[in-house]
Amino acid sequence: MKAGAILPHTHLYGGVKRFIELGRIFNGAGHSFTLYTPHGIAPNWTRNDIRVATFEDLEKEHNDMLFVTDRKYKKILLKAKARYKIFYHVSLHHKARKMVRDKRFHVFACSSNVVRYDKLLFSRIPFLAAGGIDTEQFYPKQNAVSEKKDEFTILVYGRIHERVKGTRLVVKACEKLYKKYPFIRLVLFDTPVNSSMSMAIENFNTHVPFEFITNHPVEENAALFHQADIFVAAEKGAGWANTVAEAMACGIPVVATRSGTADILIDSITGIRVRREVNSIARGIRKLIRSPELRESLASNGRRHIEKFTWQILAEKILNWYDKKENHALRRKHENK
Repeated sequence: MKAGAILPHTHLYGGVKRFIELGRIFNGAGHSFTLYTPHGIAPNWTRNDIRVATFEDLEKEHNDMLFVTDRKYKKILLKAKARYKIFYHVSLHHKARKMVRDKRFHVFACSSNVVRYDKLLFSRIPFLAAGGIDTEQFYPKQNAVSEKKDEFTILVYGRIHERVKGTRLVVKACEKLYKKYPFIRLVLFDTPVNSSMSMAIENFNTHVPFEFITNHPVEENAALFHQADIFVAAEKGAGWANTVAEAMACGIPVVATRSGTADILIDSITGIRVRREVNSIARGIRKLIRSPELRESLASNGRRHIEKFTWQILAEKILNWYDKKENHALRRKHENK
């Protein structure tokens, strides 16, 4: 089976990472997978073990499954030679009406958040292809409860250039708590992919003690999560919250909004759910500062639950979808003879 994904680039974004992870598993199972981008440039933040080709190459090649996540590549997908053309709906920020309602495409959803969205707005129920996470790369820390009595580390994804990530809301919540809990500290991390992101990081400041880590090797990010007592996310319109999944896999208690976490965050069991509002986020953080027992429970439950959403499980689910489509087509062919 030959498969591929049409992408705008191979920079470090969740949608790109998704297809790199899936592609590796497809290749390992004896299939072939290609990333198609305008210029065919391989990613520089991870190992280059997947074929990368250009849109010109795509015009000459045939794929059994071809994925796209961005509506601006609709014409390219339509022109491509592919048996199953799939719109993988991974973000609620992108206008998706024309893709989801187009019956020429099969529609996948990266989470239950997206399934609910497509059903309500477009009257179409996509195939739920939720996930994923590498539970070997992101492994539990030895002790989920900090042994440092004079310090409580709050980790947050530092993509402050993108307001939908909610990083500044988390920072404001920590500033609100700092007077009463002067032992808290912030650790932010990101890999900026353009000058605007770099500038936003350089200009970042807060009166809460903090460290901003940039360009950390992505495949060693478990070490970042292991520094933390808790991880906090306040995303908006996310499909699948990658960093929340990674924190849970690392055995770090999470405080997060519903955005991108409908499949993985069970309130007060695998994490603390909050509204995307400073006071609500602050209350969630305070609850975990006060209760080592709750932190330990969330860490254990979160790790156990996230193991249901590995890239391997997701890849097998997609391959099963493909096999069922092929078997159905074969039966119809025999029936029409």
